[in-house]
Amino acid sequence: MARVGQLDPTLLGMTMPVDAPAFVDKPPFWRGVKSYTFNYETDPDAAAALVPQGLALPEPVTATLIFNDFEWSTGGPYFELLQGINVTFEGEACLYFPQLAVTEAVPLLAGREIYGFPKKIGHIEFVRQDDVLAMYYERPKGLRIATGVMRLLRPAEPQPQTLSIKGVNLRVITSPEPQRKHSLCELTLAELALSNVEIWIGEGNCSYAGWSTLDPWHRLPVVRQLDCSLVKCDSTLRTARILKRW
Repeated sequence: MARVGQLDPTLLGMTMPVDAPAFVDKPPFWRGVKSYTFNYETDPDAAAALVPQGLALPEPVTATLIFNDFEWSTGGPYFELLQGINVTFEGEACLYFPQLAVTEAVPLLAGREIYGFPKKIGHIEFVRQDDVLAMYYERPKGLRIATGVMRLLRPAEPQPQTLSIKGVNLRVITSPEPQRKHSLCELTLAELALSNVEIWIGEGNCSYAGWSTLDPWHRLPVVRQLDCSLVKCDSTLRTARILKRW
């Protein structure tokens, strides 16, 4: 007589492998964060082509490129690069992320599987010369995708005690069935709570190399540089919800 399996959904871990999850349970925490942020105007038609239905793009259409240096997190220390488009969902302001990159596997798995952050593994590097900090994203190493250059000028006044960032992602799960493309398509919103915030105003710029059609970050071009800054903080991914399911 054959035995039957006893594992049911109530006994599963939150990720595969189900008896040894690849990352810790929600929510994730970060400490000693340094976020180098570049805001710019972009091409409205190019941005609209990247944004899912259900989201609106206020005029003028603006985007952001953020290089993150995470000194400590529940996924370990790592570097990250985010590309965001300023959008609204039913009047609620948020950032839609068409591209993200990280340097380590655990934050890639946690961010992509749970919240739909479109992460790939790549090479991110920070290089300082005197008072200027340059930051690069390459994939593979040696093929430049994005660059940021910043010099800090002064602290922002007044300094906020806390900040909140609402990020929207298109979370997709590929179907194993040959005749189906996706098993799941969801528009998700994750809210990041920032504490112990310190903001420094900078000067500089960001740019895209445009050499890679496999990592097309340049599809969201820099039309006009607006500003740049450094945000130092601690952060927690406080809450998340599903906005739309296809």
